[in-house]
Amino acid sequence: AQSDPVDAVRQRNEAVRALLRTAPDSLDEATRERLKDLINSLIDFEELSRRALGRYWNERTDAERREFVSVFRELVRNSSVRKLEVHEADSIRYLPAEVDGDQATVATIAYKDGESVEIVYRLLRRGDEWKAWDVIIDGSSTMRTYRDSFYREIEANGFERMLQRLKERLEQERSGASGGAAVP
Repeated sequence: AQSDPVDAVRQRNEAVRALLRTAPDSLDEATRERLKDLINSLIDFEELSRRALGRYWNERTDAERREFVSVFRELVRNSSVRKLEVHEADSIRYLPAEVDGDQATVATIAYKDGESVEIVYRLLRRGDEWKAWDVIIDGSSTMRTYRDSFYREIEANGFERMLQRLKERLEQERSGASGGAAVP
């Protein structure tokens, strides 16, 4: 149980950093999968998906929502190991959480080589765990970036085409032809 949202963020960050310290310089597939699991263990993918689709979420059938969450989860998981520098800080300072019922905001400051980056986690309590639906890095919201991209794509080509493009990107990644592009 994670009664404190700061503990939830700290535990996840410490687990990722510990794995990175013991990992070989060139990550093997098993280590990459463990990193994906750890990095994304804090994320509530259904909530992130709902908020990223915004007004389009309610227009989707349950089957479309499940498919979208599944594809989006895998794309985010895959992109998470391409951004490991965020977990390679020299130190991380955790500020006290701002809690309002079942919602919390946890701000951290990551320091590396004399530079600092603010990382803010927006969380919801899910049972006895805190799960993030947004990560804001130096003022840039991950959820909002996804939403802006999804809205542009849906408005231009419709939800079905946007989802098809995400599935195509996922297939490219599975075949090793991703080129390292982040989602979306």
